[in-house]
Amino acid sequence: MAISQRGTKLNKLWNVNAAHSLYIHDGHWYHRLRKFPGALFDRNGYILFQTEKEYLNCAHLSIGKQVSIRPPGISAIPGYVRVLPMSPPDLDVHSKVGVEGERRLAIHLYKERDRELVKNKKKAASSLNCEICGFSFGDTYGKFASHYCEVHHLLPIGALTEATEMELSDLAILCANCHRVVHLRNPPYSLQQVRDMLRGV
Repeated sequence: MAISQRGTKLNKLWNVNAAHSLYIHDGHWYHRLRKFPGALFDRNGYILFQTEKEYLNCAHLSIGKQVSIRPPGISAIPGYVRVLPMSPPDLDVHSKVGVEGERRLAIHLYKERDRELVKNKKKAASSLNCEICGFSFGDTYGKFASHYCEVHHLLPIGALTEATEMELSDLAILCANCHRVVHLRNPPYSLQQVRDMLRGV
């Protein structure tokens, strides 16, 4: 059964009665719920949000283009319903095999990014070392990666409601690891908060 159909199947099988249902086997990444009540399913159970407000205000969710949940996944959210292992074989929800590469047509609006601004930030920076941990791609991987870094928007693009002028000071040079950690929640962690994590504060 296709991954995209499992949420619908479990919604019916477990009598959840959600208007929109999504399934991911480990409960970590989902598309956004669009109708309510809405349910997120993993291989063992589900969490039901009666209203959009309840969904958007859930502290366990980081909602952007996709929805991410910190480990161990939706099972840690208060209100999670664990279903006893009664899933029929055709669902194969305990399988360790995943399905990748399914083709889908997606039409949506997105917020334009100014790639020249990012290039200019890299050119103007005195160093491409991570501003949080100091990691250098060049020192670690040599000349092949000496010009690589990631550029983080201190004012999240997702928070903008209209076209907004950005300055180079609104951007930060980060390594891929620190950039990922910054975005583990919504709104993102500040650079100082991640520095404090590294120091064990």
